[in-house]
Amino acid sequence: MKTKNLKKVLSLALLGSMMVSMLGACGNSSEKSGSSAGKASTASTGKSSTASGQTADGKPSTWIADRTINIQAYVDDIGYSLPKDFNNTPVMQELTKRTGIKLNIQYTPGDSDAKVLASQLAAGTIPDVIISYLDDSTRPEFPLLLKAAKEGMFADVSAMMKDSQVYKKYYEEGYLPRDSYKNIVFREEFGDAVYLLPMKIEEVDRSAQYIPEDAYLGGPYIQKSIADKLGIDPTSIRTSEDFYNLLVKIKKGGFKDDNGNDVWPLGPKYWGGSYDSLAFNIGELNWGVSGKGSLGGYNIDKKDGKIKHEAETDYVYDKINYVRKLIKEGLMNPEYFTMDQTRAEEVSKSHNSAIIADVHNYENIIFQTNDWVPLGPLNNVSGDNKGVVSGKTQRGCWAISSQAENPEEIFKFFDYLSTYEGQLLAEYGVEGLSYNLKDGKPVITEEVSKKLNEGDVDWLINNVGAAFGGTANYFFEFMLTNVNPIDNFGESRPGSGSGSAFKRSVEIAKEYPREYKVVPGLKATAYLTSTGLEDVKAQMDLLNYQETLIQAFFAKDDAEVKSIIEAFRNQLQSAGNDQFKAKLEELHKEDPQSIQFY
Repeated sequence: MKTKNLKKVLSLALLGSMMVSMLGACGNSSEKSGSSAGKASTASTGKSSTASGQTADGKPSTWIADRTINIQAYVDDIGYSLPKDFNNTPVMQELTKRTGIKLNIQYTPGDSDAKVLASQLAAGTIPDVIISYLDDSTRPEFPLLLKAAKEGMFADVSAMMKDSQVYKKYYEEGYLPRDSYKNIVFREEFGDAVYLLPMKIEEVDRSAQYIPEDAYLGGPYIQKSIADKLGIDPTSIRTSEDFYNLLVKIKKGGFKDDNGNDVWPLGPKYWGGSYDSLAFNIGELNWGVSGKGSLGGYNIDKKDGKIKHEAETDYVYDKINYVRKLIKEGLMNPEYFTMDQTRAEEVSKSHNSAIIADVHNYENIIFQTNDWVPLGPLNNVSGDNKGVVSGKTQRGCWAISSQAENPEEIFKFFDYLSTYEGQLLAEYGVEGLSYNLKDGKPVITEEVSKKLNEGDVDWLINNVGAAFGGTANYFFEFMLTNVNPIDNFGESRPGSGSGSAFKRSVEIAKEYPREYKVVPGLKATAYLTSTGLEDVKAQMDLLNYQETLIQAFFAKDDAEVKSIIEAFRNQLQSAGNDQFKAKLEELHKEDPQSIQFY
């Protein structure tokens, strides 16, 4: 999948955060799992992280049951990173020793994970547990999961949550992201029941803080040698005009790639051609910022104060004309939107792109060399280049089948996995094998640091079985919540504070600092799931604004561009756009912070 490596590396950056929270929640139900102070004091003792204490029958105090949990993952990053023998990895052997639990994880490749999810839910073939992508309620998976929950396919876990070590925190005011709380976990129509559990909730909201050791710098990267030869400061590129002028200079510079071919001034994103990287490369010309997916975005038109889809304004032509100019003048690789992942990686590694449209500092091509540096970032439509964050987020969700035997055992296992003790094992592996404790903090071994540096993912997956922030066994990283690595483990990701694996990543973050601003609210398109908009959403789901724009970018003339946009405007109107905008206006009037406009 095009975003596979992106997610994994982002996970790497966040792994450290998880690791810290792992150290704190000792797996003992008498310990207050939500207390950072309690976790830190546990870590500071320097004692072994191995589960301690026994029950009357001689089993560990963390024992749950002697059983296998069957899991269906609708997450390709999990499916493509499963160990060859999951239950015989050191991590899983230790988990079984502590809890009695073994795991049978299934992944079914398909056109998309959402389509596989839809077909299997429709057939009623789900096993004990399902796991899905679900960043928020705007994801295409959510309507499928919501329908299944309403039809009784999932177990109500509310009673289990209230008596849990970690998940009880979901009831605390302000702990969950607003969307997660209102639209996913505690939906009004569910009453007191809970069916869907979001994951990767941060114990402490640091979204607006810039922490170099944890900074994930995505966006365009330029070859350092080209920037130096042109004598430009990459951080000075702030507007679409600046970006265009730089591309012209690169083309005139006659630069060659490793094979002696002319470089393309702007190449596709590292994980393969797509539309989504365009926002990084056109800056303020991206007007419809409040939206996700193929429908496109909305914003407030400053001319009349009305909420509009980008296609309803003339800004759409500014965007189209700009990209058409890049294509016509040979400044953009013509396969920018279509190149497959393998070739996109190759054109980047061979330096055939002077600028990679989108990559980040935790991708091997960046942190293993000094060849690339961040460009920009460009100003957004509000006139500055601060990164926009909404506060806490979630990453994925899981649910227990209503037909599963003893669902409380399943819940206890995943609750344990997110305690300090469970997270430490899931992310770092087994103490003495892949890490050691120093002053109460985990320090990865030289062997593991070397494997991370070399990108030997197979070795990490099969010989250790831990996640290492999502670089290796992604299942364990994906299934964690209440993450807080900095406070609990002293580093933002395994190895970032004690080894050299990601030294260059951190150096880049320090050399090219970013600022963030909090703009609360959900993307406008999140509210398509509102009651009364079912028919509108069904029609909106059929529209593809991104494909429309790509057609317009390659249109033969301006007349064809206008025809393409007018046709989309008519489709948008017929789909019920006025009804949807009326709902957005109502919500925005009641609470100006409910929708993320900027």
